[in-house]
Amino acid sequence: MRRLRRFLLCLILITAVALPRQTFACPFCSAVSLTFAQEIEQSQVAVIAKLVKRPDPGTLAPRAEGPLPKGSFAVVETLKGADLLEAARHSGANAKPIETIFLDEKPVGSLFLLLAVEPPELVWSSPIAITEKTIAYLKKLASLPASGPDRLAFFQKHLEDPDEVLARDAYDEFAIASYADLKGLEDRMDPSQLLAWIEDPKVQASRRRLYATMLGVCGTKADAERIAKILTGEGLGEKATEIRAGLDALIACHATLMGAEGLDLVDRLFLDRSRKNVPFTETYAAVMALRFLGEEKGIVPRERLLRSLRLLLDEPKLADLVIADLARWEDWTVLERLVEIFEKATSDNLFVREPIVNYMRACPKPEAAEAIKRLEKIDPEAVKRAATLAAFAGAAAVKPKATDSKGDGTPSEIPGAPLAGLPVVAAPLATDATAEEGRDDSLSGRLSPVLGDTA
Repeated sequence: MRRLRRFLLCLILITAVALPRQTFACPFCSAVSLTFAQEIEQSQVAVIAKLVKRPDPGTLAPRAEGPLPKGSFAVVETLKGADLLEAARHSGANAKPIETIFLDEKPVGSLFLLLAVEPPELVWSSPIAITEKTIAYLKKLASLPASGPDRLAFFQKHLEDPDEVLARDAYDEFAIASYADLKGLEDRMDPSQLLAWIEDPKVQASRRRLYATMLGVCGTKADAERIAKILTGEGLGEKATEIRAGLDALIACHATLMGAEGLDLVDRLFLDRSRKNVPFTETYAAVMALRFLGEEKGIVPRERLLRSLRLLLDEPKLADLVIADLARWEDWTVLERLVEIFEKATSDNLFVREPIVNYMRACPKPEAAEAIKRLEKIDPEAVKRAATLAAFAGAAAVKPKATDSKGDGTPSEIPGAPLAGLPVVAAPLATDATAEEGRDDSLSGRLSPVLGDTA
């Protein structure tokens, strides 16, 4: 049962790699909900409305029976779908009120955003309470560019808005934008403000991740030194846990600003576990940061990143964290080391065998094919499971091609199974911080290897 569960989990996750991916502005963030702009776009009618009649108080009681209570609303301003609104007789002379489910305790006269679909009768959403400030914000959305730095510049002003609704929406806009757009905003960011937010223990971990990513775009080495103190915990006192929440993005920020030399600190603090006990969540955060750096060209040389990732091969229980990355980035120097890990695997880390087999299947060297024969004699079932996973992944994704040995750009087939056959997932496991926030803080499409079954 345990093997079957792990097989099914791996199968689901490796298939996810075949789906189209978008590079998000914050590779360490995920949107909390649809943005206002998305909600309005997906609706056919959007209006600002005023509550004119509350439901009967009895219908709001906890044990009330019957249909859900409804409130009545009058249109104050139309944001979208004026013709549909008029056809449904909710505007113009003798306009009838909009009736929709209402469970709020707001008084008569309160303002709400109402969205509707399915004309001509119109099916209305639950009302979203708004303020005059929110209305001004909503009215500007239609005039913004569909994407790009100029769009982000508008939302940047609201990232820590006192109105939490606007702050949340601004964060979500950054979470769904492209990283290229974020880099285009570089000259309009304020590093000192970003640092202040990063160092504020009251800032949510998800937003700290965004601010660290932004600082990586616009900051300096002096800013990196401030981030280094957070990584080491220097001078943080009792607020260390809160300020270090979002560690993956903080590590990436530091390395982005410092370049290759910044990885020396990362190795010492999080990846070299031979001399100290490093919490798993911190090592995992470092791997996620390195994965981002490896996908963004020009930040840190690939070979330097690989040197850091190889450190985890010295701890076989964690080797599966990086095997997929080593194969994806065509590091075939560790072939014999992985064979050794496979051969010496015990009940504590047998899960490492499937990714090792698929590493060998992706490797173009003749030694890899020979290695698979050796591994099959040791654990034929692991080789069989790896082949099955690779076959399913291969059916879901086009087999990748690599530049030939001459480096002239001519594509040539890589022998063996596609890299999609390596155990990878489209989102990381939750760290302690994200678990506390109660939501999946995915790294926006970045890949990460399947962890061993711990049950």
